Amino acid sequence: MLTHENYLEQCIALTALYPFWPGVRYLSILPTNHAIDFMVGFIGPFTCGAAVVHLRTLRPEFIRDAFTRYKITYMTLVPAILKSLERGMRQRFDELPRSRRRILDSLVAVNRSLTRTRPRPALSRFLLPRVHKAFGGELLALFVGGAFTEPSTLQFFYDLGIPVGNGYGCTEAGTTITLNDFRPFRADTVGKPLPGIEVRIVNPDTEGIGELAVRGKTVMSHYLDDPEMTAETIVDGWLLTGDLGRMDITGHVQLFGRKKNMIVTEEGKNIYPEDIETVFEGLPVKEFCVFAANYIWPERTMTGEKLVLVIHPEPGQSASEKLIADIAARNRRLANYKRLAGYLAWEHDFPLTASMKIKRVELAEQIRRGVNRSAVVAL
Repeated sequence: MLTHENYLEQCIALTALYPFWPGVRYLSILPTNHAIDFMVGFIGPFTCGAAVVHLRTLRPEFIRDAFTRYKITYMTLVPAILKSLERGMRQRFDELPRSRRRILDSLVAVNRSLTRTRPRPALSRFLLPRVHKAFGGELLALFVGGAFTEPSTLQFFYDLGIPVGNGYGCTEAGTTITLNDFRPFRADTVGKPLPGIEVRIVNPDTEGIGELAVRGKTVMSHYLDDPEMTAETIVDGWLLTGDLGRMDITGHVQLFGRKKNMIVTEEGKNIYPEDIETVFEGLPVKEFCVFAANYIWPERTMTGEKLVLVIHPEPGQSASEKLIADIAARNRRLANYKRLAGYLAWEHDFPLTASMKIKRVELAEQIRRGVNRSAVVAL
């Protein structure tokens, strides 16, 4: 149950970092019944007098057209769409003649150097006019959340002068808990807590990683008709998020995955699948996911835990020797206790949430019904 006060406090916190005003044009592509778009694509613009452009499709060509047609100022999107935009831009850059590509790379390097401490929109538009014209010429920032975003993707856009506010949140805390304020830009974190929101780490381990707890006026009042779950989730005024992370001395938060997804090896090491997946970002496959083999195919023993990479190749492709060699090379970069034991090629689309996150439980059930453990290919 989110109250009127919850949303207004969230609005105050967000607009303190990213002001909306009459003349701002926000591009809305997420469902408005989703907490993110209800906040950023409805309440924020409504209270600040900004305009909203509703685009109910995720097709990249329509999104690109909306940027230029409506001179978009801000937009919130999920990591999958941001990654799609990046792939399209990289492909166009790669198609440039060699001389023009060298000029582009030089200008990007200059922009990166001059915006190291803070974004400078006017300068970036001057140095890279064609890039910014493709985004309408007035874009101030993109916002991304709902799932993990690869740091290299965030850095790619920032170097072009297109800051991406990487945020973390949950519906129980309004919408957003932390957000990058670009002072300075940190691609390896999900930013700092918003004004008025407190974050602490519960029961941190030797590496400082523990469950994130949140307190503030944006936190929900309760779960509807579920006092027991409310009592388990809100303890002494702190919302227990179920997410694992740590906070550095500057206040930036790093995420490592869901508490319920954590794997404990026989050596007593904690492993977070989402953390391992960062090493495999950019693989030329449609989607992938890391599981503990014993989670997909339960066994009586909890020792000898093996990690499995489930890959879904692009349509018409297979697990080629080149792809497997790429996986094996990345696997060697991991610490011994984090390394994959093997991979599984899965031919079906992964089940996804509305915000494009993988439904891990449902995917594991589908794999369990479809194949047995012998289908895993050793690395």
